[in-house]
Amino acid sequence: MLNLKPWEFEELTPREFDLMCEGYEARMKETDARLAYFFTMATNVHLKASGRIKIRDIMKELHPKSAKERKQEEEFMREWIAEGGEAHG
Repeated sequence: MLNLKPWEFEELTPREFDLMCEGYEARMKETDARLAYFFTMATNVHLKASGRIKIRDIMKELHPKSAKERKQEEEFMREWIAEGGEAHG
């Protein structure tokens, strides 16, 4: 998937390889989001309003968040709210 030649792979540092893998995963997620958008547009015209598909529902199935990612998001939100990042009303 990364199209590396054997000698190119051997010359990579572990961090470079990790970054390449993260970039590949980000590109795949972006492609899946784009396809999910077009899928929902083509499908939802045939469904009742109450049964329409949402892009985020498709993405949750294709790319479920890990426990680590969920924890990081929760920590970020706690810090953000503590700093006044969200309007309280």
